[in-house]
Amino acid sequence: MEQQKNGLKKVLGFWDLMGIGVGQIIGSGIMVLTGICIAITGAGTPFAFLLAAVLVICPNLVLAVLGSAVPATGGMYTYVRDYIGKKAGFFYLALLVAGQLVLAMFAITFAEYACSIIPGLNNTVVAFAILTLCYVMNIFGVDMAAKLQNVLVIVLVVAMGLFVAFGLPKVNWDVFVQPGAIMPSGLVGFLTGASLLTFATGGAEFLSELGGEMKNPGRDLPRAMISSTAIVAIIYAFIGVVAVGVLPIEDVAGQSLVLVADAIFPKPLYYFFIIGGGMFAVASTLNATFTWCTKGLLIAAEEGWLPKKAASISKFGTPWVLLAVFYIVGAIPILTGLDIETISRLGNGLSLIYVMFPIFAGYLIYKKNPQAMANSTFKMKRVPLAILTTVALGSYTMAAILNFGDIQNAWQLMIGYSAIVLIYAFLREKKVKSMSNIVGSGT
Repeated sequence: MEQQKNGLKKVLGFWDLMGIGVGQIIGSGIMVLTGICIAITGAGTPFAFLLAAVLVICPNLVLAVLGSAVPATGGMYTYVRDYIGKKAGFFYLALLVAGQLVLAMFAITFAEYACSIIPGLNNTVVAFAILTLCYVMNIFGVDMAAKLQNVLVIVLVVAMGLFVAFGLPKVNWDVFVQPGAIMPSGLVGFLTGASLLTFATGGAEFLSELGGEMKNPGRDLPRAMISSTAIVAIIYAFIGVVAVGVLPIEDVAGQSLVLVADAIFPKPLYYFFIIGGGMFAVASTLNATFTWCTKGLLIAAEEGWLPKKAASISKFGTPWVLLAVFYIVGAIPILTGLDIETISRLGNGLSLIYVMFPIFAGYLIYKKNPQAMANSTFKMKRVPLAILTTVALGSYTMAAILNFGDIQNAWQLMIGYSAIVLIYAFLREKKVKSMSNIVGSGT
């Protein structure tokens, strides 16, 4: 069994997965992107959130089918490795590592909120401290991290709920029925806003990385992926209603939710929202990312793509060496003062690209593993799965192009990094094959 092979424990149930999924989805996106979307879609923002969830659920369904049929630790890596190829699997992981620059984005955003209520704090120190805290919590085991995640998620959902409860009575509903209010920039503008919000509504797909640590992955993984995305999308839609309807649109366009929160809350609840809604949202995403991001690399290290030491498991059942790698990836941009917009756009663009690899496996699983599909508890026929895979790949490709579009030297950096990774993969392939032969011979 996989638990015996890599030492990880099957401790995660449905509600643990829901906590991790909701925490992974609710993050800096809702606090930052809502105002930007209002500037593009106006009163159509609540509907743009719902459309964004639909766009996200398409690839999530593909990955839920894969995760239910073939549950595994490092799920998305194993799909790429088994159904596309071993070198493609390693290339996917290399992009995933680089994409975790977003760890720094989450930590820096947390620090910005903290400094807004406690003037005089040092942004760099606070960002590094929250990154370190989440890293240490994950060192003590995925079950410990899941417990922290559940606490964070409960608090931030309460904060979001209070935002809706206090805001709805103050909404001017006439703003939604004015001519052109829903699509002030036309259909293209509305679709652009929804595409932007996929960052805010995405995240549950990474639950498939935890398949080897789930008590009942075939049942719980698809339920948690779809349910967490749908629940958060509904919460976001109501938040969008309040964000659009309380203050004049021209006042909130391009602004964070802080402005509206100040208008609807008494001071004590305003501070609770900033802490529980803003800071906890970002902290929960940061913590959840540490929970899943090592899983694919753990399997790759065991297969020989990385030195054997990288696969070391601590007495708490966590891959402590690989956690340290991601901790360093997150810490470097913080300590060097890299611009947060550059961090976020590079990290998000890379994430859109690397997720396309496991999604592509949706075309191949029926051909390469028909028995797994036959035995899966989450059924989907070949043609609907192919259609969903096509829609998911198309939307992610366009989003990645738009994301990298005006970042100076982004494509050059991407090509250079990819070349280095591919050269390493070809040089290391002999070692991987030799280890595979040893395992195959039973020695």
